[in-house]
Amino acid sequence: MSATIEERLARLEKELLNLKQLIRSTRVEKDWRTSFGLSANDPGFDEMIRLGREMRKQDREDDV
Repeated sequence: MSATIEERLARLEKELLNLKQLIRSTRVEKDWRTSFGLSANDPGFDEMIRLGREMRKQDREDDV
């Protein structure tokens, strides 16, 4: 026999509550200290910084 709509809804509500509790218990506060220095010694990051500086320098020269 299949479950009634009420039984299915109760099961879904219980599962939703469990998921919400799981999300709350695993939430990590965002803090700059957790990511500070992650790109140290990363050649790709260094290249990105170099290219950004180059673009800004070119933009300043174009404005003159």
